[in-house]
Amino acid sequence: MDRTEPTVVLSAFPGSPQAGGDGLDYQALPLSAEDVADDAGRRVDTYSRVDSLSVAVVDGFGARISVERGHLELIDGVGEHRRIRRYAKVDGPSRVVVGIGTAGAVSFDALRWCSATGSTVIVLGRDGAILAAGPPGREDARLLRAQAFALYGPTGVEVSRYLIAEKLRGQARVLGMVMNDERSASTVLRLAEDVATYARSIDEIRQIEAAGANVYFARWEQAVTVVFARKDLARIPEHWSRFNGRRSSVNLGSPRSATDPAGAILNYAYKLAEIEAAVAARRMGLDPGIGILHADVAGRPSFACDLMEAIRPVVDLHVLGLLAGPLRKREFTEDARGVVRCLAPITHHLAEAMPSYGKNLAPVTERVALILAGSSPYDVRVPTALSREKHRVAARKRVAADWQTGEIKPTSGQGPNPGGLSPRGRRKPKSSLSPPLPLQACRGCGCQLPIDADRDRPRISWCPNCLAGRRSELGSSLQAASQRAGEQFARETGSLPTHTADARAARSEGNARQRSEQAAYEPASGPVLDAEWYGAVVQPMLAGFTLPAIAKETGVSTSAAAKWRAGRTTPHRRHWLPLAELVGVDLPTW
Repeated sequence: MDRTEPTVVLSAFPGSPQAGGDGLDYQALPLSAEDVADDAGRRVDTYSRVDSLSVAVVDGFGARISVERGHLELIDGVGEHRRIRRYAKVDGPSRVVVGIGTAGAVSFDALRWCSATGSTVIVLGRDGAILAAGPPGREDARLLRAQAFALYGPTGVEVSRYLIAEKLRGQARVLGMVMNDERSASTVLRLAEDVATYARSIDEIRQIEAAGANVYFARWEQAVTVVFARKDLARIPEHWSRFNGRRSSVNLGSPRSATDPAGAILNYAYKLAEIEAAVAARRMGLDPGIGILHADVAGRPSFACDLMEAIRPVVDLHVLGLLAGPLRKREFTEDARGVVRCLAPITHHLAEAMPSYGKNLAPVTERVALILAGSSPYDVRVPTALSREKHRVAARKRVAADWQTGEIKPTSGQGPNPGGLSPRGRRKPKSSLSPPLPLQACRGCGCQLPIDADRDRPRISWCPNCLAGRRSELGSSLQAASQRAGEQFARETGSLPTHTADARAARSEGNARQRSEQAAYEPASGPVLDAEWYGAVVQPMLAGFTLPAIAKETGVSTSAAAKWRAGRTTPHRRHWLPLAELVGVDLPTW
């Protein structure tokens, strides 16, 4: 090492590069000044994030989950980066996930609060195992006995056939709808039909599943590119920018111990889905450890791994969105062996998809429980405790019966079941159970982009700091591309895009509106703004803003905004004040 280059080693904290994100201590590697800055920035990004309504992740040192004045209070963070979140009972999270390696405490009042509101508390150990998960499920020894004997009879084949057929159909949808590979999709779909129709043993089912996985992930290797922020490209290994298959060069023959970010994200997301499957199995009265497709291994929830097979394509869709990036180098760490692991905040974002995984697991787990119950010599009833489908069916039947008799009963009376339900109060707000959108970050530096209140994603792909450089990099190519598109439109339609009847009518209407607004404009009291001040102070600052942002602030077209930003025209003085507020300059004091 060059003697002039400092060597900095950070102490390990939960999720730090030295802790590996899983509590295991790896050899401390020298960190550059950029690594140290990235680590500090990562903590800021992690503990300044606002959780989704579905999941609250607790991580770091000195974490505390308690109840204060009837609100669930979550305190977490590392060092000076602390976060306090409070939830009322009407809008509490559906999952409270206590992260790997977290040091802190949970009060009994908080556990009672979560149980009463239906929030599931999941505590993970350093090895990723579930230390605690609630609420507890039903207990039925007859169902457990049927589960234990399923492996040795036709019931195990039926369960395996259902799970793998669902998995293969999902993989075919991903290949066809996301990767536009109809040929591979049809191949995997045929394998799904072979499993559902012809497979007669669990070994046969495993072989067909392996054939489908080969086709599926071979297409991933060809089509998937991992996008990193441009400022990080010079600092990451070359193989980090692609998907290298479901295999590890460190742990041969296994996808564990991933050596690239794509594999690390997949492993982490699959682990979260496995946790949701274990919780779903417990709630249905099944044992997460007594597997059918997966062999019995100490410490592994084999049956949860069985259930998870059916929703792997759902997890894959979410991961594909994340890999489209841009990702940041500081969200991953590589140990001395080359094993890559995910770090916060991307681990927190992945955890926000857990309710979506649980929703997709609900009908799968109930269907498997129904198959197992059918193999029991006893009359085992299987409730729809996860999807609550029986409640909805009964409610529809009750409403239909009321309409047939002409007697419309009040909705606050008895519920749909014969015994009746207690009167319902104000409906509890429900958060979205679809997988969260990928993190919206600048493609240049990777910083998070602002999202308008009326949208679910940013309007821009580059932050103001990177936009000017990106625009100068593209140079005249944008204008040339626009000219080619206009010429093609003219060849197809016989006129330029700006000379169609609709374009002329819209332009005439806009010009008339602009003239009337100019005539009605009266300067407000305050400093008198002149053209010299606008040209010297405001106009140069517009280069850092997108045309849609300028147009939205002033109510003009993006074409007019482009002329203002380039300095080819000067806007009317009524626009000077909004533009000054947009770029953040102070008004003159004369």
